[in-house]
Amino acid sequence: MKFVGLLVLASCILGSFRAQALQSTALLPEGINSPSFRFGSIQGIDERYIENGTLMKLGDYKSVVFDAPTLAKFNQDAKKLINALNRFGSHNLGDEFNLGVLKVDTLPNVKYFAPVFARGITANWTLGMGVPVVTYTNKIRLSQQFSNVEFYRRQFGGLDPELDQALNTDLAVETQKALKDKGYEELGDKNQTFIGDVQIVSMHRLFETADNALVYQAQFSLPTGPKYNPDDLAALNVFGRAAVTNSVVYSHKLSTSFTAVPYASYMIPLQDDISMRVPTSADDTLPDAESKETVHRKIGNTATLGSSLIYDFSDSFSVGAGYEAYQKAKDTFTGGKGSRYDLLSANTALSARKAKLEITYSSVKSYFRKTALLPMIMALEISDVVAGVNVERQLTQELNLMLFF
Repeated sequence: MKFVGLLVLASCILGSFRAQALQSTALLPEGINSPSFRFGSIQGIDERYIENGTLMKLGDYKSVVFDAPTLAKFNQDAKKLINALNRFGSHNLGDEFNLGVLKVDTLPNVKYFAPVFARGITANWTLGMGVPVVTYTNKIRLSQQFSNVEFYRRQFGGLDPELDQALNTDLAVETQKALKDKGYEELGDKNQTFIGDVQIVSMHRLFETADNALVYQAQFSLPTGPKYNPDDLAALNVFGRAAVTNSVVYSHKLSTSFTAVPYASYMIPLQDDISMRVPTSADDTLPDAESKETVHRKIGNTATLGSSLIYDFSDSFSVGAGYEAYQKAKDTFTGGKGSRYDLLSANTALSARKAKLEITYSSVKSYFRKTALLPMIMALEISDVVAGVNVERQLTQELNLMLFF
């Protein structure tokens, strides 16, 4: 019996991040227990594949240009300033006024440790459960760039105290003030550790021959992680969700060394009620605290198709490469106040392509030959979202240690 396939049990524990090991159809023998420990790091989530598929830094994607039209739209005093500047000479100096670009630079990182316990209930049925411990850090910096304020200071500085105050505006400081006035938490560095969503996995082998096998897998995600926070613009907000994922995994031995493993899955999140800020229009990018209300949320279902190819160098070492595509339907929101719930669904539909590489060492067969002290599997996996729409890039590195008794 090859135990390498049990990596798939551990693969489900951080479903919110889609950090997933190469699929397999191997199960635990009846009565065998398997504790395992996953250590992983997810980077690249400060980059996003936007609506046209272009990969952009979130700092560039979310930057705001505070030119005259934008200032006039957001601030009545700024509109008066622009009109006053336009009265100086014939060059429409107010229309050219630009406080520059407010750039938000972030450096997020997610690390996780997930103890997992699995047991072979029968020869064809294995159950597993995992509890992820997640550490989220982020360095956030606000900066003001590409401003032409210095020209206006030289031309009009000292003429009027209120004008001087406007010309000395610090966008970073004013942004923090505006967020506070609207009831948001201050944008700053993050260093949080918490329990994520607990996962329960059931694997049932439907059939197996010498060269082929088919396994059905059901994964249940429990909403034990942090709830959605409408007041924190830097929160991950991907936990506290209940979902059911149904998967089928097929394996076919192409030769003594090569095995192909195609698979498909369909994730169905359950509807929940959360507190959200509902914008009043498409331009209401930072809704006020008064806009918060409890809404019914139905996260879109996700369909996944993928395949991997595994090459066994020996009884102890193997390498696998995989590629998968997944697509998620848009989220839907409803409520009882007649608000613009449709705006909450904007850009929530996504698609992505992910590539994976895994190197595995197993001492199981060596243990039965009495040449290894313990039966164990150690695997190192690297995966990356290489293309997509409305999805963050996720460069994941994970070490998985699995024991048996």
